[in-house]
Amino acid sequence: MLSGGRVCRMDTHDIKVGGMAGKLYRTADSPRWQLEFRHPQTTKRIRISTGLRDLVMAKEKAKGMITDAYRDGLAALRAHGQRAVHKTVGEAVDHYLKVAQIDTKQTNVNRLLRMLRLVLGQDNEQVRARPLTVISPDTAAKYRTTYQGSAYTMRSVLSGARSVFCNPMDWRGFPLPDCIKEFAAMTKGMKAPVSTFVRIPPETLEGMEASSKAIGGATRRAFLLTRYLGMTPKEVAYCRKGWIEDRGDRHVMVLLEREDEGLKLKTGAKRGRVMSVPTWMVPELLAADDFMVPGHTKGMRVRFMERNFNMWVREFLPDRRAAAYELRKQAGSDVLNETGRISLVQHMLGHSEPSTTARFYAVFDREVDLRDVWQKERASRS
Repeated sequence: MLSGGRVCRMDTHDIKVGGMAGKLYRTADSPRWQLEFRHPQTTKRIRISTGLRDLVMAKEKAKGMITDAYRDGLAALRAHGQRAVHKTVGEAVDHYLKVAQIDTKQTNVNRLLRMLRLVLGQDNEQVRARPLTVISPDTAAKYRTTYQGSAYTMRSVLSGARSVFCNPMDWRGFPLPDCIKEFAAMTKGMKAPVSTFVRIPPETLEGMEASSKAIGGATRRAFLLTRYLGMTPKEVAYCRKGWIEDRGDRHVMVLLEREDEGLKLKTGAKRGRVMSVPTWMVPELLAADDFMVPGHTKGMRVRFMERNFNMWVREFLPDRRAAAYELRKQAGSDVLNETGRISLVQHMLGHSEPSTTARFYAVFDREVDLRDVWQKERASRS
């Protein structure tokens, strides 16, 4: 950041933000657009590089820089002037979409931009032109106070936005300012409350069992896989009859990453698992022609789970947001109550950590039966 001096300019453009004004220009020494304006308190002439070659993006960034300087003083300009923050939100987003290896990367980007649109009061193109220094823990705090809607949506947006920057391997060779690292490290206000799952009443489960049998076909198979094996809707959409292996004394469902079939599990190999299939369930699953649900493409099968199957689930669970995921959580809770082993449920659901299982997916019944425990203890003493 410079003040004073004379510069040989090749081109100039006026920038106005409300009652504030500045000029964009280029010099023979650099193809990047420079910004010049007078500071309102000191009246000194300030010159700073936008770090951008594109005029449209440079104009949007310049407006943000002038606004920040008038609102927050020269400290804001020093942050803009750091070499690391020559990168814009748009450049960071494009880099992340290119290198990230998770299926939810586009969703995470959408949530990051959604957060910034609300906080900055700008559209997508304007947000993409802003420097990365606009993202910080303060941004998340402002979003929490500004957003008017459900707490669930607010947490989803914040957690998705934070996930963009959480994997250090995605950002090797791409400089991130310190405020971004602080944003990625924060967790307050981004986690769902404990015990988000409420067990489904037995009469409702009986109704779903009877209805799925009456409908049959893909709806029945999707119900069996989510309700009893705890599979995710995506896993059901990709699931094929060939994944069920006959191992002599039992049939097993082999859930592994399958690159040839385009299946990438959310946590990679950690989510892969092999589960024994109940004997009574095997004939119904093997009745499928190939895929467990209909559709010539993976998109069609995913839409079946997200629309058709979820719509059927909501006939019985109209007040549950997660729809098919409620059946997965019910499966985990039932196995936990039957076995008392959280590690077993963790592997059944494909979680990398048992804390995830206990926090969100599996709950014990409120009633704790201690009769057998103390009867065995007393018998051993006598």
